Amino acid sequence: MIQKIIFTDIDGTILDNTGEYGETPKLISSLIKNSIPVILCSAKTLAEQNRVRKQIGLTDPFIVENGGAIVIEKEYFDLSQIMKDYPVKERDGNYIVELGKPATEIREILNDIRKNFNISFRGVADISIQELSNIAKLSTESAKEMAHREYGETILQIEKRDLDRLTRIASERNLSLIHGGRFFDVTMGNDKGKAVEVLVDLFKKKYDYNVTFFGVGDSENDASMLERMDHPLLVQKYDGSWSNIRVNRIIKVPGIGPKGWALAYNEIFTKDHSK
Repeated sequence: MIQKIIFTDIDGTILDNTGEYGETPKLISSLIKNSIPVILCSAKTLAEQNRVRKQIGLTDPFIVENGGAIVIEKEYFDLSQIMKDYPVKERDGNYIVELGKPATEIREILNDIRKNFNISFRGVADISIQELSNIAKLSTESAKEMAHREYGETILQIEKRDLDRLTRIASERNLSLIHGGRFFDVTMGNDKGKAVEVLVDLFKKKYDYNVTFFGVGDSENDASMLERMDHPLLVQKYDGSWSNIRVNRIIKVPGIGPKGWALAYNEIFTKDHSK
């Protein structure tokens, strides 16, 4: 038997735009019972993803802040080789493989750009938790989780005329701006694809290379994840369209959010995907 592994985004896939799961917890429970790992791969922070994982019962590794770090429970993999290549921290019974630069370094560069180029924008670090709660339409507790960024910054407000300038100037300073839907995430030295590559290699070794990988996403931000999958699946955006992602063999699923994820589940679980 070929071992199936699923990588999935969170917002717009297993969660809808109101934060509801729909049928995804039941479907993920079925995958867990069938020993199929489900790897969350999202812009969300470690704290945000831990809440999601607890709600749906996941214990597999997960990728936080657009590939800023990979969080892996101890004993899940042999990480001896990884520890030679990347900084690895221990926290709360997990190994955290750090791929991105610290948020403090990224915010310093952004503050320098704001001052020297007269570009006005506001990020998570610039406002109070209450204001973040109001802007992002989150509970106070969820806003605290969103604010606890370790490998990047999220820009919440910027004039449209300044966005292209910020993107260009940031790129010259090795920063990447990623459109995550309503907001823009700023990272340095990482993306989802790099983190996915690390986990794909670890899973291949764990299962003696007898594996096949599925990825479920909904936006351009998922492209670097999906292009590393054997079977990439793209659900519809909230307006019913599909993101313009150029990924070979991509399967466009005619469903939005959790309804799309449920159709992706059927594609993964019920069909023969032997290589």
